[in-house]
Amino acid sequence: MIIDKAWIEDLAKQYDDKVDEKEYRLEIKIFKSIEGMGSPPLSLTKGILLYIAEWKAARVKGHVNKNDEQYVKEVTQVSLSTKNEKLKIEILTLLNGVQIRMASAILFFCFPEQYTVMDYRAWDSLKALDKINGEIDDTFECWQKYNEICREIAKQNGVSLRKLDKALWQYQGGTK
Repeated sequence: MIIDKAWIEDLAKQYDDKVDEKEYRLEIKIFKSIEGMGSPPLSLTKGILLYIAEWKAARVKGHVNKNDEQYVKEVTQVSLSTKNEKLKIEILTLLNGVQIRMASAILFFCFPEQYTVMDYRAWDSLKALDKINGEIDDTFECWQKYNEICREIAKQNGVSLRKLDKALWQYQGGTK
């Protein structure tokens, strides 16, 4: 299978055609909320964090809700301001309900041109396409490798990371 711009755009369109209206509206709401905080934002609120949790993995929303507003602000402030990639993602895991994959969604919404959402479906697609080896793991190294590969594919094909993410999610390891 060859990954090219037409393949990516076709699968991303299939994703868009199938996506639940509620999920689509929530994604737009998150982007608009973050946009209103500056570009990039200096920190996030607990409310925005809860929206991201609902969008990425609603089952952890109760855990995310246990975070104190000030703690969310301070943890996200460190993450969003540091140049150190490892600190940027790993500090977010100090928040209740946030592991690397959820942290990847937080960074995606704050920096959509730099990061994509790490997800097992997209990972399985990359494996099926012989672009990545091994199993997905909630580690900095895995997240870093995933982002590097996705950035390279997106750049080679002149598409956004989000469009690539949608295509990989839709492909789901070669089953679509």
